[in-house]
Amino acid sequence: MIGKNYKFKIPFLILIIAVVVLFTSGTVLAKEAEFRLDIDSLNMQKGVSANLTFSIINANGNKCTDLEIKGLENFEVLSRSQSNSTQIINNDRTTTININYIIMPKSTGSYSLEGSLKYQGDIYKTNVLNINVSEGTNESNEEAEDLFLKTTLSSKEIYFGQKVALTYELYSRYKIEDYGFLDEINIDQFILNDVSKDKLNANYAFINNNKYVKYEARKMYLSPIKTGDFTIPEYNFQANVGTGDFFSSSKPMYLKTDSKELTVKPLPMHNKPVDFDGIVGELNIEATYDKNKMNYGDSLTLKVTASGNCNLDNLSKIIKDDIPGFSVYETEKGLEESIDNNQYNAKKEFEIILVPEKNGELNIDPIYISYFDTKSESYKKAEIPGTTITVTGDVPKDQQQGQKQYNNQETVAIEKVKIEQVNYETDDIDYVNLRIKKKNLIAFLVILIIIVLGIIVFLYTKKNRQKEDSELKEIYKQFRNTDDINEIYNIFNSMIKYRYNISLKASSRSTIRDILEEYNIANEVLDIMHYFEVEKDNRDSKYLKEKINEVYKIIK
Repeated sequence: MIGKNYKFKIPFLILIIAVVVLFTSGTVLAKEAEFRLDIDSLNMQKGVSANLTFSIINANGNKCTDLEIKGLENFEVLSRSQSNSTQIINNDRTTTININYIIMPKSTGSYSLEGSLKYQGDIYKTNVLNINVSEGTNESNEEAEDLFLKTTLSSKEIYFGQKVALTYELYSRYKIEDYGFLDEINIDQFILNDVSKDKLNANYAFINNNKYVKYEARKMYLSPIKTGDFTIPEYNFQANVGTGDFFSSSKPMYLKTDSKELTVKPLPMHNKPVDFDGIVGELNIEATYDKNKMNYGDSLTLKVTASGNCNLDNLSKIIKDDIPGFSVYETEKGLEESIDNNQYNAKKEFEIILVPEKNGELNIDPIYISYFDTKSESYKKAEIPGTTITVTGDVPKDQQQGQKQYNNQETVAIEKVKIEQVNYETDDIDYVNLRIKKKNLIAFLVILIIIVLGIIVFLYTKKNRQKEDSELKEIYKQFRNTDDINEIYNIFNSMIKYRYNISLKASSRSTIRDILEEYNIANEVLDIMHYFEVEKDNRDSKYLKEKINEVYKIIK
């Protein structure tokens, strides 16, 4: 009896011990939840990003709510991501949830960051990060950063009618996989023209005896559409830096461009020439005649090259009046723009063919081009020198012999031949014989084919138009559902871009007019652009929507 009880109690005792040991072991291995905030550096620079991590350690992420970082409003959050990891060492298990932020300070100063969240009904707080933000480093400082952006404006002050060059350069001591702007560059009251990417260069630069690769990230010409004081905004920029890692070849780093101030001054009205066409800047003229002596019936060429830091868009013609004794044929060779040493330059060439209308000594008077010289701040005239052309040879008399010979040609008699029609009658009364001229039959068949093709094209166009209209209606639906004036203009830009494949924000007014002129909406669209861009203090969303509605009725 005792032995029987003993055998029964041993397994039960072992089970009790195992449960106690397992419970005790589990209790020992369980860890307290921890919450922590980390950053790359506590000393940041304006315009340079940093990696911020909110770590949730040994806590069930599904039970974490109301996560917040106090002080984050002083930084721009460029990206947010999450990663999970589990680590087991000697039965010691650690789970970590990392919420990763890439942040960039909005301004200089001292800031504090502290995280908090609600976990299992209690509020937990992280450690506090005290961050100091200083001005960004540029190349003139004693020590430059390994990666930085430089923003250059060719001039801080220009006259209305001039162009200014804006350049963004990326300096790096890292291997750069790729780079680009995160924001769309739109500058109010300016027309932007980008330098094509194939003309952007990369070379080496030495700063404080350190070797950098300098990339021309973006270059553009700015043309003001009004006078006043303007600010070129800051823009976010991303550079993918090579890591050499097998799984991730690069990592993103974020920078911010510098803002720039620009003043556009009005042109003086005093002593303004009548023939002034809006050429502003330093203008240089080179002109050459290819000959001074010629035979009647030949031609001579006048080559003119205009160059300088002036805007040559308005210089479209050299010879505005007739040149006595010559027929004039003028050709514009095109405009070349460049940014040399961060300064805007332009060059335009003209070729003028002069054909003499008589012989003798023919005088060509000097030709003058009015412009406003920004150095002397006065109106001047650039001169194309005159010359004397000697035309030899006799002027041939009018010869009409060929015409007379033609008129005196003997008239060839045309014999009219009448062909009697032969009628073959049939005895079959069930058939009807139709007599149609061959040319009439061919014309009828051609018209029939054109009608059939027209119907096919119409049905095909109608089918595509119905598809397009549904997309246009969706854009219009968004337009009707908003009263925000900036959003209204953005949707209007999308509407025009969808229908006519042109962006109002990225195209010049002349380009917009040229494209939309044939659709009879150029004036209406330009009026809307003028109202949105110029009437800033008097904007009315209701008025803007009414104007856009009128355009929509035309294009739908």
